[in-house]
Amino acid sequence: MVKTWKKLPVLMIAASLAAAGCSSGGEAGKDGGATAGGDAAKSADPVTLSIFGVANSTIISKPFQDDEIITELQKRTGVKLDFTPDLNVTDRAEKLAVMLAGKDLPDIVVFNALTDRAKVNSAKVAMPLDELVEKFGPDIKKNAGKALEISKMMNSDETRSLYYLPGHVGNVQFSPNVNDNSWNLRWDLYKKLNFPKLDTLDDLLNVLEKMGELEPTNKDGKKNYGLGLNLSDAWGQLMIDKAIANLQGFAQASSNDVYVDMSTGLPVPRVSDPNSIFWKSAQFYNKAYQRGILDPESATMKFNTITDKYKTGRYFASTTYWSLGGADKQFIADGHPEKGFVPFMVDYNKQNIYVGQATYNGDQFEMFISKTSKNPEAAMKFINYLFSDEGARLMMNGIEGKHYKMVNGVPMVTDEELNARQSDPKHYIQTGIGKYNNLLRYTPQKDPNGYPANFNDVPETQAKLLTQVQKEFMEHYKQKTVTEHFTKVPKYVFDTSLLGSLSTVPGSDIQAKEQQLDAYLVANIAKVIYQKNDADYEKAKAKFLEEYTSKGAAAVFNYYKDKYIDLTTKVGKPK
Repeated sequence: MVKTWKKLPVLMIAASLAAAGCSSGGEAGKDGGATAGGDAAKSADPVTLSIFGVANSTIISKPFQDDEIITELQKRTGVKLDFTPDLNVTDRAEKLAVMLAGKDLPDIVVFNALTDRAKVNSAKVAMPLDELVEKFGPDIKKNAGKALEISKMMNSDETRSLYYLPGHVGNVQFSPNVNDNSWNLRWDLYKKLNFPKLDTLDDLLNVLEKMGELEPTNKDGKKNYGLGLNLSDAWGQLMIDKAIANLQGFAQASSNDVYVDMSTGLPVPRVSDPNSIFWKSAQFYNKAYQRGILDPESATMKFNTITDKYKTGRYFASTTYWSLGGADKQFIADGHPEKGFVPFMVDYNKQNIYVGQATYNGDQFEMFISKTSKNPEAAMKFINYLFSDEGARLMMNGIEGKHYKMVNGVPMVTDEELNARQSDPKHYIQTGIGKYNNLLRYTPQKDPNGYPANFNDVPETQAKLLTQVQKEFMEHYKQKTVTEHFTKVPKYVFDTSLLGSLSTVPGSDIQAKEQQLDAYLVANIAKVIYQKNDADYEKAKAKFLEEYTSKGAAAVFNYYKDKYIDLTTKVGKPK
């Protein structure tokens, strides 16, 4: 059985991560990252670097941030980050496309390789990094050496240069308190229904329908729904099968038409196979639509709207904890600690489930220095700090003495910090802890001193972080942690870093086919889901598959299948 620890997500897609002690001494001097800023950190005037893609644009309202993490990061590295490229961005993929087309890029760019790798590769805007890493990246080489080799092997050109630095290297996302890869349901309403069975997806629809009868509107009088989708985002289609495929043991972290079947370790078609889990999931949402359980605005919604609806109590279920956007904290702040979400296993595989994501060699949020950067050396020194143990500790946990203290050799989040997090859903904007999730490059499971790298996962702190709802859930099911039930499945963690490293060759016929397939999927999947009866759904599905497969789906799938098998032969299968 895999035993893992994970960061506690804080209000976004995401998450949180590891960090360092005070800059005035103590632990900070123990690891190589302490001087990663080099001479720049000692100079009177900081180096200004522009950056894009590291935080949710809804919380970036001015070019220069002044939260505690960013202030400390500047002090330690001598780098002042300019977030201007992220201002007023409603669709990050669209903004990236505009910047790529105009070759007008900031110094440092983070992008989602799942949706944007092809266009980034084709634009040829990333600077070769080998020499910079060799000169200024000792912590990158120490903590992400294998990840760099895989990146060069799978995402380079004829020069075999290093262009991209993956994020969250070394991480295993599995928290004792929440889950990002399974169904999360409103516990208070489930309890009122007297804990009905949730063995099948039809059971789930029945439960959501009954929850709607218990709470038809939110506190503002707006109609509630069982759940919603952000199908207006290019990546929104990935949410259709997220929990359903995960619980059946299928991992998706590469081409939109590729799963890896955990039972065999081999790629299988995701979209082009009419009998796949993806289509089982699409049918689930079609049933939800027919029964009035799916928010009818899902076809035109973006992610920010989804999280707002969770926080205002308008949805009862989510396929991941991070998409709740801090709903639990909002309920508590609104004076309703009895309301909240907990993770359930619905229609799950008894041997393999993908509820813990390992990214030992990095995730999809890849970083590059643009060719137009005016100070690539400063950019690399800054990035190296992010890959250091000290940098990881700072980004995940904050500042020693302010956000946590060492108690008998154990890092303990202060009671003041915990109370502030629980009483103010926007506290993270002030501290910066969890605010810059996509900036995180290195997120080890253990600190060099042996305790969990994310101090939220220290057992004493875990207990303090539990909400009333989580405590009730644990007591009802007699569990020691909220997610203990997942750990009873023999395999519940899967490393997606190899799958996520795959890409097509820029300008190739396969790349062109994949882009056509992706565009068709994003533009047309909602038309299938939003059919008013079963017969029309089947017709729409058949039409979709006929047109989708005609665009070269088999060739694209076989390309990724062969690349994955070849890669795992060279470096070994994922754990």
